[in-house]
Amino acid sequence: MGMYWATSAQERIPVDLQKTQFNLNILDPSVSFELSINDHQSITAAVGLTGLPDEGGTSLNPFLRSSYRNYYLRKRVKKELMPNSGNYIGVIAGYNFDSITDNIEPGTTRLSNSFYAGPAWGIQRNYRSGIHLGLSIGGGFAIDNHSDLYFTGVGAFEFGFVIQ
Repeated sequence: MGMYWATSAQERIPVDLQKTQFNLNILDPSVSFELSINDHQSITAAVGLTGLPDEGGTSLNPFLRSSYRNYYLRKRVKKELMPNSGNYIGVIAGYNFDSITDNIEPGTTRLSNSFYAGPAWGIQRNYRSGIHLGLSIGGGFAIDNHSDLYFTGVGAFEFGFVIQ
């Protein structure tokens, strides 16, 4: 059993972090920026638009999102990956602004003008083709536009392109 762990440990490699990376995301139209702090930690910032559920349908809301990521060693894979590809644990915080769609009254959706934060686990892959995939999931707390505190899911799903 000890031999298995020694062999398994040798197959793990550190995540190669660039000093900076920009991504263009398609699902929630946004631009994100990742800045490495050291060999295995980074901070991110994203700004864009997201669809939020409302009683009358879906509202379109601008958002700001930031995260701290601590990447851990990953298994060696055959596919060629660009830097900033790996699994991480971290913390996500963000703010959803009022809807910009005309048919939604400002502040009527619970998620408008709301701040959220919480721990998360994530995976990010940047492929040589320039495709960027990211998923972070976790649970945290939010304060909505009526100053109510509630439990909420935190995270993001990103699909887009590395632009630098």
